[in-house]
Amino acid sequence: MAQDSPADPLLARLEALEMRVHELEDRAPSTPPSAPTSAPEGAESSRASDAVGSTDVADPFWALTALKEHEPSPGAVVFAGAIDVGLGHLEYQWGRPVEHLLAADWAEHAEPVAALGHPLRLAILRRLLDGEHTVAQIVDELELGSTGVAYHHLSALQSGGWAMSPRRGSWSIPASRVVPLLAIITALEKG
Repeated sequence: MAQDSPADPLLARLEALEMRVHELEDRAPSTPPSAPTSAPEGAESSRASDAVGSTDVADPFWALTALKEHEPSPGAVVFAGAIDVGLGHLEYQWGRPVEHLLAADWAEHAEPVAALGHPLRLAILRRLLDGEHTVAQIVDELELGSTGVAYHHLSALQSGGWAMSPRRGSWSIPASRVVPLLAIITALEKG
């Protein structure tokens, strides 16, 4: 039996995604669906309409409602964002079925999580959300003692996948990491 090439699973995944997009387009209502009169079963009262900064949303749990319809029990975890930051307009969505998350080796994620575990690194990332910065700008804006300090933390962020150097001496956040970073910051909010 011939062994599948590495591209075959990617091609199959792409085809599956294209089919899902077509199905979603076919199912998209021409008018907004009517809002339920109560919160979905199991919804916590702490997830009020201000979860997206708006109090006039007909269904304050619209994302949760859609997720439960799309991914029935045991469910899934999804995060998404459509944002405008210094890096430009970015749209991103990522999700995983709960079975995948519970079966995964969480230790694989230690380095990216650890890279975020320093206040100065978070301050650097906050600056990089505004756009590409030189090391000199980072040192100046954060009042660091030296470029060595900046490079030390930028190296850790780069190893964790949170920063990249598109040009010598310049740093930015990869576009694919912006929404995940903001999702982590959102998840850490107290409330």
